[in-house]
Amino acid sequence: MSSPVTSTRRADAAVLRRIWRLHFWVALFAAPVLVVLALSGLVILYSQPIDHLLNRNLLVVAEGSRTIPLDEQVAVAQQQVGADYRLDAVTPPDAANHSTRVDFLPANAPGYPQGESNLTEVFVNPYTGEYLGQRSALSGLVGLANQTHRMFGNDGPKILLPSLGHLVNPSDYPNATIPVGLGNLWMEVTAVWILVLLGSGLYLWWPRAIEGAKPVLKVRWHKGGRIRWRDMHALTGVIIAVILICYILSGLTWSRYWGENWRAFSATVAPGLSVDAPSTPATMGDYDRLGRRIAWAATNDPVYASQSGGPVAVPLSLADIDRIAKDEHMVPGYAIIPPTNSTADGETTYGSYAVVNAWPQRLSEQRTLYLDQFTGQTIANATAAQDGALSRATSFGIAMHMGNQMGVLTRISATVACLGVLTMIATGLLMWWKRRPAGTTGLPSHANAATRAETPRRARVAVAVIAVALGVLYPAFGVSLLVVVAVEGVLSLRSKSGKIGELSIGRLRIDDELADAREVPVGRPVRGAGVDATAEDGDDAMPTEAPH
Repeated sequence: MSSPVTSTRRADAAVLRRIWRLHFWVALFAAPVLVVLALSGLVILYSQPIDHLLNRNLLVVAEGSRTIPLDEQVAVAQQQVGADYRLDAVTPPDAANHSTRVDFLPANAPGYPQGESNLTEVFVNPYTGEYLGQRSALSGLVGLANQTHRMFGNDGPKILLPSLGHLVNPSDYPNATIPVGLGNLWMEVTAVWILVLLGSGLYLWWPRAIEGAKPVLKVRWHKGGRIRWRDMHALTGVIIAVILICYILSGLTWSRYWGENWRAFSATVAPGLSVDAPSTPATMGDYDRLGRRIAWAATNDPVYASQSGGPVAVPLSLADIDRIAKDEHMVPGYAIIPPTNSTADGETTYGSYAVVNAWPQRLSEQRTLYLDQFTGQTIANATAAQDGALSRATSFGIAMHMGNQMGVLTRISATVACLGVLTMIATGLLMWWKRRPAGTTGLPSHANAATRAETPRRARVAVAVIAVALGVLYPAFGVSLLVVVAVEGVLSLRSKSGKIGELSIGRLRIDDELADAREVPVGRPVRGAGVDATAEDGDDAMPTEAPH
């Protein structure tokens, strides 16, 4: 009959086996997405210097004594793309030696949220009016990084999923479904699995009695081999875990499905201040473009209407609006979105100019200025201060995610997180390669009957509660979790019918795995948990049930 100490050791060992198995399989699934997010994230963090290095001929000009009118620059750009393209926005130079950027869209471009249209960006020298060139917003290294980091957003194949906003507030969210890009949905599901990966990794790292000598915050360089990689893997994970969790949570807030539902929930639970002014049918989300994104909380804001100036009224020029924007101290790099008029039942609603500070931005710089197209008077001055509490918190998290909120500090933390992710994946691969028994893949198989029996009920309940909570909070993840549970059930039935036990070749029992953690020399008998075993390689990785 086993002692209480032995029973506790067996229980702890069983939990470790099963958590390690979960950690391994989730890592195998999530690693490709993590690599893509880390590499593309590094490019996005430093997109401005990279863009200036690779496209200097488009972005940098020689300073002159005076500039030509902004409207003439736009006319030069329009000639280059043709009359079939409509003006989308103008970004005046944000520095004395920078060019003017004029954005165009084809007439049939899909609007938000059906797709994020690929802008044609035309660059003009503000001093000479010379055409410098044009490009697609999604072209080049920076464009590719933006596309892959969001897994192509809503561009490409889509499915329709139920809208939470329609359920809680059908008047403000009349559409019962949300079109969601398959790639973006896959990223959303994977992001939640990455949270599971981080949680299981922290559990495996946490110091416990049966791993008494395992280092907590130390790399055993002198050990070499897999132990060194294991320590680097664990230490890197612990250092960046909190940062990475914050990045995953903030990134989910602007995923195409969960992010849109979170936006609706936030606006309903903690609404922002409303502006008492007539509006057009358009919303700011209609102008959400890659390369000039609208602030997260402003996506559903209406574009306000201008007062009719009569039959002879003439809209102000872009140059007039640019002067007003400068007088209003908009942040250099702002975009001027021209007004769009709409006619219904014979009546015309005149849109307003919208001047938007460049994104990404600090929360304090989040600002959209709506100007009457005929008089230039300010209709609304929308800032983050007018948003609800949840929206402000979300915008703050996004600004941190993008490395803008606290300047260099958040840029450094984001860089460390990206490099840390790549380090963890590399060391994880090295650990697996050195750990796998000869002639096998080293992939952990389904838990056997003994391990299932030794797993404490409290551990099973805790895991179930966490899984259900995540599944309810993130429904797309919940569906994927049900699929995993179904697959596990099938494997369990096959395991029972085939009477699969522990693998006899290359088997590592819990005492073997923890031998090094107790500083037991290689080959010395290890006694514990009521079983005699031998430490085969001196490693201290979590045990597999039965490597393939």
